[in-house]
Amino acid sequence: MAINNDRGKKSTFVKPLPSTNVPANIEAEKAVLGSALLSKNALLNVLTSLEEDDFYLPKHRTLFRAIKNVHEKSLNVDALTVFDELTLLKEIDHIGGVDYIQQCTESMVAFANLEFYINILIDQSVLRKMLNAVQKIDTNYRTEAIENVNDFILDSEDLFKRSIERRRVSTFKKVEEVAEKVKTELGSAKPFAEGDDEDVTGVTTGFKRLNALTQGFHPEEYIIIGARPSVGKTTFALNIALNAARLGKIGVAIFSLEMSSESLVKKLISSLSFVSLKSISMNRVIGQDKVKVAAAIDEISNANIYIDDSPGLRLSDIQNKSKKLLAADPNLGMIVVDYLGLITSSPDADKRSSDNRQEEVRKISQGLKQLARDLKVPVIIVSQLSREVDKRKENRRPMLSDLRESGAIEQDADVVLLLYRPDYYKNGAATEVEKKKTSQLTDDERFEMAKKAEERQLGQEMPGNASYVEVIIAKNRNGQTGRCGLFFYKDFAKFETPSKEWEEKMLNATDKESED
Repeated sequence: MAINNDRGKKSTFVKPLPSTNVPANIEAEKAVLGSALLSKNALLNVLTSLEEDDFYLPKHRTLFRAIKNVHEKSLNVDALTVFDELTLLKEIDHIGGVDYIQQCTESMVAFANLEFYINILIDQSVLRKMLNAVQKIDTNYRTEAIENVNDFILDSEDLFKRSIERRRVSTFKKVEEVAEKVKTELGSAKPFAEGDDEDVTGVTTGFKRLNALTQGFHPEEYIIIGARPSVGKTTFALNIALNAARLGKIGVAIFSLEMSSESLVKKLISSLSFVSLKSISMNRVIGQDKVKVAAAIDEISNANIYIDDSPGLRLSDIQNKSKKLLAADPNLGMIVVDYLGLITSSPDADKRSSDNRQEEVRKISQGLKQLARDLKVPVIIVSQLSREVDKRKENRRPMLSDLRESGAIEQDADVVLLLYRPDYYKNGAATEVEKKKTSQLTDDERFEMAKKAEERQLGQEMPGNASYVEVIIAKNRNGQTGRCGLFFYKDFAKFETPSKEWEEKMLNATDKESED
């Protein structure tokens, strides 16, 4: 088969070999291998662009492997060193001996044309994998029992998607090109209007102090919200989602693996209306509360929020559904997943072994981070903290190492927010605490007394079964770490920013608690 030496043409489907229906171009494979044998520049281009299974002929795969082995041994790659490597591999006769190596070198093409031939090999490789995937899907359909049509479709879609994926090695960009892009972005930024939050460059969280530390959540960021059970992590994530949709005017997707969509919406209604979640859940809303709830429902209905409450979601489900939603709504600007511990990577994922689970969490975490990059939106994942936090007798303020199966999560995350609620660990009523002499108080009781004193001094009541919560920015790849204080009104499923004076006093109180 003659080699096409046209330059600048886009790689297209190449006519398969006459003897087979499998997409392949043998002469292009020989040209690429010969170029790698004779040119150092060509060698590096070939090794970073192609994989062994991109070659159709087995002997070409073997020759590529030998070339790669020689390069990894830091030896010069040429016909002689590759011949020696093939001899060590006991493969020299299988590829046709020194004569075939010579044939490949004679097929070498100019370096300027090499990219064209590499693209031919990639095209043919992707075609082969795609056709194999289609054949496997067809075989599975014909030979295996289909218990759930939706699962079969999702599995087939995932198999097909993986068959057409290619490893891409980005080319270098000159700094002046990147600088020009940044200049364009800065030039197109809208001026701040009165009342705008000047700290936000990404999607607003709705909390001024948190925005000041994070500048909001940005495209491609992978964000973890971690806390112990019942501290308020789901409510906090929902509040951020609602704030982003209402204030940021973007679409927000929420994957709820633990709670029904109705329960989530009731929380949102309670948060906006300041009507007790219990009253809403029990359908006992009366008087003026009915007006507040009706107004909240109208406002939520106008927010661009999508909820998927399918139980037992797999990583591929979240990825595929998110991409499909973005295609339907280009304004999608945030994804929230509640929560990490309930996601599986495959139907037969084995959770019995801690090692297996850690490996599965690693795959899930990397998959979600890649989703953020692919869709160019912030992806927020809710995660539980380990029980080690509760076992500590001294400072129970959470840290990065408290994330469950934290190795992969901690490494992948761009932002980690850990929620600390001091009263989560408190026992006894404050009134009983205040009856004791100061010398008799425990550290926990001393904190409760300080909290009550600050409330009285500031003249602020804390309705709605409220708690003070620290949001600890434990990791922030592109910004500051630090802490900000919020009120968590548990009865109303709502987080709210306290006054600056209140926050400073409460942060000081929790600092003293840690020191004591």
